[in-house]
Amino acid sequence: MKNTSTRLLLSCAAIGVAGGILYIMASYLGGTINAVVPMLYGLTLGVYFLPGAVAQYLFRRGGVALLVAVLSGLVSAAFQPLGFLAALIAVGIGAVQELPFLIFRYRRWPAWLFVAGAVFAGIILAIGMYRLVGARELDPAGAIVLVAGSVLSPVIFTLLAIAVARALAATGVARGIARPTDRP
Repeated sequence: MKNTSTRLLLSCAAIGVAGGILYIMASYLGGTINAVVPMLYGLTLGVYFLPGAVAQYLFRRGGVALLVAVLSGLVSAAFQPLGFLAALIAVGIGAVQELPFLIFRYRRWPAWLFVAGAVFAGIILAIGMYRLVGARELDPAGAIVLVAGSVLSPVIFTLLAIAVARALAATGVARGIARPTDRP
């Protein structure tokens, strides 16, 4: 992240702290849902994509999703049952969020690329949730709901992040630090 201003770093830190608080709430809600209705657990996982996608859409700079995810994970690590493992998971999510834009060398930022990245991440999550939650022990309908929720949840929360980022951009928060949508 060359040419990184203090304003960009502080903006990412603010999004990261808000995301960390969101991660804390999501971990307890997700844990409760996993214990009570495990087939719906996949629907809670998209929350972890929200802070990184907001930062990416708002600033259109490489590395901001990873930075925000790291900060969110560190903020939430002390308050989650997973501890520091939560921060490592957040780093993984931030890295997956960066991949589609890295392919385009951080020059294109269309909304469909955010959705495509979320679908890719959702497929990775679905495979993990199938193994972690034990979908083999669920009935076929429950396994389908778990896998479908794991794929759709990142997409839904990424679209929500785009809406939040657009609202933030309309207030002028990113003026002067956001890059243009497409660069040659």
